[in-house]
Amino acid sequence: MGRGMLRWMRDDAPPVPPETDDERATIRKAQAGDRRAFDRLVSAQLPQVWATVYRILRHREDTEDVVQEVFVTAHRALAGFRGDSKLSTWLHRIAVSRALNHLDRAEERVRRASDPIDDGPALDALRSGRGPLHALEAKELMSRLADCFQKLPAAFRAVLALRDAQEKTYEEIAAIVGIELGTVRSRLARARGSLKDCIEGRGA
Repeated sequence: MGRGMLRWMRDDAPPVPPETDDERATIRKAQAGDRRAFDRLVSAQLPQVWATVYRILRHREDTEDVVQEVFVTAHRALAGFRGDSKLSTWLHRIAVSRALNHLDRAEERVRRASDPIDDGPALDALRSGRGPLHALEAKELMSRLADCFQKLPAAFRAVLALRDAQEKTYEEIAAIVGIELGTVRSRLARARGSLKDCIEGRGA
């Protein structure tokens, strides 16, 4: 199964640009307590952080709660940010950690299992210009893919979301999740294999 089958995971969030001198100056101002500077950082980083958390949780209200928690945590910890990594990497590390912690709560797993999955813009693209039979087949495929993705272990969801939805490099994923490069490759391979087996009816 190639990346094309995972395009449904993508949001329209633009990629976070490399840090500039202006952004580094904004970070320093925010660290000094400038609230407007911190708000500018939030505005720049919010789309990608939201996309990452949503692709792990697959639930909009939960995502809102976790993203808010991410930036509250970032605000409190920003003074200790030394710039050893990019700000986006640092924020994604917080985001993945909070999202995985959220998934660990049994009551959230039970509630989420009864919630519908939002097909998103990818399904509309599949439907456009095609007949009703194709639309039905597309909807069934998207539903199956979403269901199989939810059955993956949280650690697998995280690396898939970062790699296939956010197009992070293996090195960036390793830094964000806090695992070795070889473990990133292994988890991605196992996650894609499990997802393929599930979609084809050979697994969960």
